[in-house]
Amino acid sequence: MPKRRKGANLSRRTTNSTVMPDIRARRSGEQIQQNNTDVRASMAQLRESLSKEARDERNQQRQLERRETRRFIVNRRRGIDQQRQQLLRAFTSDSFLRLAFQYEPDVEYYAHSKVVIGSLDKECPHCHALKFKNEPVGMCCSSGKVQLTEIETPPEPLHGLLIGTDPDSSLFLKSIRTFNSCFQMTSFGATEIVNNIAANG
Repeated sequence: MPKRRKGANLSRRTTNSTVMPDIRARRSGEQIQQNNTDVRASMAQLRESLSKEARDERNQQRQLERRETRRFIVNRRRGIDQQRQQLLRAFTSDSFLRLAFQYEPDVEYYAHSKVVIGSLDKECPHCHALKFKNEPVGMCCSSGKVQLTEIETPPEPLHGLLIGTDPDSSLFLKSIRTFNSCFQMTSFGATEIVNNIAANG
């Protein structure tokens, strides 16, 4: 980073930075003109007081400072551009390995061909199921080999709870996943129950 110049205040949060704007705003046109004349005269006296060697040394110092500042800015921009190019190359490649650790908000990840799966508009000619364009053929019904029977109407009161005619239908539909979790083990069948008394102590 370039060296900070002596007397420079980058934050601009000093007493002078808040008082001087008010003083400048209250000055008249004659005062502004007189102030500019005084500044030009003082600068001319300062230049005359400096020797040629001192002026050359000061100019060289300023050139070095500008060169360091320019080099710092160029290197920083170059590093940012290199990181962005690496990210774009990784994004356009076939692999997304560790790409999340180099996230860039300006890159449109959602538009990548591996992310966009398209619309659900591909219809199976056998079972008429809707699929995405890249889904394999026969994934739904094994190309017509698997044919499921139509779902029968469930018995009451389950049918009324599902279609909304039962008074408790709203509560049932709202908590249907909880009810399903409570009875998820009841579908297992068994022909023999063994009580292992020794294992239970």
